[in-house]
Amino acid sequence: AVLEDLKKPEYFSLDGFGNVEISHLRKYHAHLLQQAFDMKMRITSYWTIVLQRIVDNLALYLQFSVKNLVNSQFQKEIVAEMVDPKAGGGIQRMLEESPSVASKREKLKNSIKLLKESKDIVATIVDQNSGYGDR
Repeated sequence: AVLEDLKKPEYFSLDGFGNVEISHLRKYHAHLLQQAFDMKMRITSYWTIVLQRIVDNLALYLQFSVKNLVNSQFQKEIVAEMVDPKAGGGIQRMLEESPSVASKREKLKNSIKLLKESKDIVATIVDQNSGYGDR
């Protein structure tokens, strides 16, 4: 209707596209215009998908690049710093026993010692009692 009437405006407003010039389209057949419009809509919807894929791939590539950078470049530096005693000796600190663990270990040693002594005393008492029953 808008394309067939020469007295209609030269521009048409479409959501998402703004004002679209249509005066030059009046010289084409309706079926050709319909095909062109369908193609434009398909390309537009496809383009939004393409843009989303580009954004997603860019984010994945950045993540991959950072991971590779950390694995290849920083790994050497981290290992060197962990082993170097001058730089803080990270491995040496990790191998040191914390005071709480040391105190627990000492308590457990004392408990084991007391249990062994108790076992020996109980065994001695049992041996003495079993000896009286034989007479």
